Amino acid sequence: MSDDLRAALGAKPDPEFTMMLPDGWVRMDASDASRDAVLAAAKARLMTAHRPDLWATTRSTIQQAFENLRKNRGVAIMMQLESDEDRPFIPASLTAAIQTAPVGVGMDDYVAHLIGDGATPLGDDKRFVRQEKREEVTQDGVRIGLTTVRYLTPVPGTKRSRALLLTAVMPHETTTPDDDPLLTAVRFTIDAHVSTLRWMPAGARAAGARP
Repeated sequence: MSDDLRAALGAKPDPEFTMMLPDGWVRMDASDASRDAVLAAAKARLMTAHRPDLWATTRSTIQQAFENLRKNRGVAIMMQLESDEDRPFIPASLTAAIQTAPVGVGMDDYVAHLIGDGATPLGDDKRFVRQEKREEVTQDGVRIGLTTVRYLTPVPGTKRSRALLLTAVMPHETTTPDDDPLLTAVRFTIDAHVSTLRWMPAGARAAGARP
């Protein structure tokens, strides 16, 4: 249920959240304008790097990310749009969506299920449960590996009936080992920034967010 629909039904809107992002990253909504801005920035970066061969896969990945965000009641997508020698590109994206427990299951029971499936606290930050999965997918005929990390934390004021789900997606070669230095560094970076999440009063706008 969107905040607009919740308001129409007399329910309070969910509070806004804010968090630190890696240098060069921006936070956007799931609109077509945001998607097009990401596509334009990605294409320009690949052309500058003389890698037009990666454009088809990159375009498909970005379009799928925005489509999934909308389907899953997403509220934000965060990714790097600017990079240079002082700001190396981080191959990852982070989406935020509101999660409710499956019908007939309380949120605490749902979290217990995730823990039984391998989810753990985010280090010393007990607000989050963290679940990491790895898979292989085919995009435009190209086989790639995906490491996906999901972070779940309760939304304040909802009596643990709703949670914020942050999903980090890190594409890589299918042969990339789990302890690859770059993949390890990206996981550490995302974990560290997720742990900075703070809740704001309802109606407040997160700093750095783009419409």
